[in-house]
Amino acid sequence: MESLEINTVKRFIEGDEKAFDQIFTLLSRNVWLYFYQNTRSQEITEELVQDAFMRLWKYRSNIDQEQGIKKYLNKIARSIFYNWLQELAKERKMQSEYIDHCKQGDQAVKHEDIYTRMDLNSLIKTSQSLLPEKRRKVFLMSKVAGLSYSEISNELAIGKETVKDHISKATKKLAILNQSGEYL
Repeated sequence: MESLEINTVKRFIEGDEKAFDQIFTLLSRNVWLYFYQNTRSQEITEELVQDAFMRLWKYRSNIDQEQGIKKYLNKIARSIFYNWLQELAKERKMQSEYIDHCKQGDQAVKHEDIYTRMDLNSLIKTSQSLLPEKRRKVFLMSKVAGLSYSEISNELAIGKETVKDHISKATKKLAILNQSGEYL
């Protein structure tokens, strides 16, 4: 594997996008393999790789030229994977608590509440199997947790337009399923 020239690293730290492209070309495969080996999902892997390189670009001024980009990128990848695992655990816990809550629900619950719970449970299950990880997370944060675009944007460190795009695409995908009768 070809190594990074000091000049390329310096240009990258200064914000040169061509240097970033060279670094991405050289290092992305190893990062991709790391994530794929741990997630076994191509979709999740691609999302995590994108996050890793976005973070590398954002915090490029923190790179120690002597230690190199590879070591810094490996730290970023481990951090992103650890955060992803924590989010996954939170989601599973939330789903488990929701299911337990539904099972232990008040016996005098109105029929509308039962249907709302069934719809919500179905929405969560459907979104898990059909939507990419980040899109599902954004969609559920908005529709289930009731967070605003700004809150989601801050929580996930993504732009408001990205939040809006994820919600729009998720809504369209789920609406198509709802029309076809496959949603419930």
